[in-house]
Amino acid sequence: MARKLKVWGGFVALIGSGTLLVNAQTPTESTRPRETPKETANDSSPPRRLGFSPGGGGGERHRPNNGSEDQEKLQNVRRALEALTPEQRRRFQENFQRWSNFSPEDKKALSDRESFRHRKMAEDIDQAIKSTNLELDPEQRALFVKRYSEERHQIEEQIRKDSDEKRQPLLAEMLAKLKSEFTQGAQAPKR
Repeated sequence: MARKLKVWGGFVALIGSGTLLVNAQTPTESTRPRETPKETANDSSPPRRLGFSPGGGGGERHRPNNGSEDQEKLQNVRRALEALTPEQRRRFQENFQRWSNFSPEDKKALSDRESFRHRKMAEDIDQAIKSTNLELDPEQRALFVKRYSEERHQIEEQIRKDSDEKRQPLLAEMLAKLKSEFTQGAQAPKR
């Protein structure tokens, strides 16, 4: 299964290979509700917060012109979560908890790395199309991108698996060597 990055209203979800990572974006200055100054100095009511409907309204947030769009995005997220197996849901919860505990700097670093990966993949896809001299209409291009991404993911997974298989005996050999060096004397050999 290919990995797919989806953006749904303030949420970023990475879906694929049994992993779903959701980034509930932290509020920025432009998205954080701002307080308005009091109308008069004698007014003892608390300041109104922009972005919320005045007069109570049950605390519902005012979103002009895109309420149904947000509901649709939320439904898509809900459907994606419901489609996961119990194991995938467990991993999702672990990943979400881990993400929630990240510092803003770590979140930015992860986001930057993911953006770089997407740009690199887009460049690789463009290069592949050029090198094959294909002239694709938008529908064919979308299909090519999907297939390229899926097959590239399979190749990368196979390379990782092969690399891990080669690494294990080398690590075991290294550990045996270190164990013998450190058990022969009280101190490690100085280099």
